[in-house]
Amino acid sequence: MDPHEQAENTALHGYNPGLPNRRIGRYQSLRFTESRKLRIERNLPETLIIDFMAVWDAEVAVDYRRFRFRIKEIARQTLVSVEHAQIVSDHALRALALAGKVPPEALVVFVDDDDWLAPHLFARLREFVSVGAGVDGFRWGSVRLGRPGYTLDADANFALCPTVTLRQIDQRTLYTNGYAVNGTALRRLGVDALCEHFDANAQYDAGRFAPATVAEYLSCANKHPAHTMAARALLGSEEYRHDLRADIRRWAESVMAVPLPVDLAWMAAPRDMLAALLADAARY
Repeated sequence: MDPHEQAENTALHGYNPGLPNRRIGRYQSLRFTESRKLRIERNLPETLIIDFMAVWDAEVAVDYRRFRFRIKEIARQTLVSVEHAQIVSDHALRALALAGKVPPEALVVFVDDDDWLAPHLFARLREFVSVGAGVDGFRWGSVRLGRPGYTLDADANFALCPTVTLRQIDQRTLYTNGYAVNGTALRRLGVDALCEHFDANAQYDAGRFAPATVAEYLSCANKHPAHTMAARALLGSEEYRHDLRADIRRWAESVMAVPLPVDLAWMAAPRDMLAALLADAARY
């Protein structure tokens, strides 16, 4: 999630399956107080997004709020396409969990408002349910769109070429949007212990959360040019600040140039929509 404005956690879950979605930002209205509060909670500079918006809006054809709103809409289309799933607000999920109304066999996937999910996500996970009896859920491969990583050097980050990265599935890391929690684990550990991937990782490392591994890529983290991590990692580069539109074009060209494997054909439509948005943003 990003936002400069109030964020709202969301969950997507289904009949037997469950798919939770972490946050949906309201990008049509801006709340500076909420932005500062969020940055402080995440140990980021207090005015990071506000400062980034000022640079973005001075250079880019699609203003930051509108860009993020369209990013959210692209992601939303992938969420509503997930078979046997329902989007549930964070508030509603917590209320259901508190009341003990999340079925033990339900699966919950936490996502941010720019994440993409495969339409067959739950269908595939359900094929492994009998094999994964006794586990706390599932983990799978997550695709990353954008720069493969960041350092503390903004100029070095700027020099990195955005691409499509298939993160290793067999490493002991849970990525955002890359794991599902069943109702039994949710009841035992609570929403707060599993909603954020870094907290879920802590539970995983401590042996308290034990998901089975599905060796397929079923979700995508979209680290687009207006992502919070991009703001933090790139804003210190003068070359980057000098021409954001050039970097947006480079981002689109690099990411679109990577052929998608057959099993990632589900990413083609949202990637095309993203490319169209980037073209709008980069125009002079």
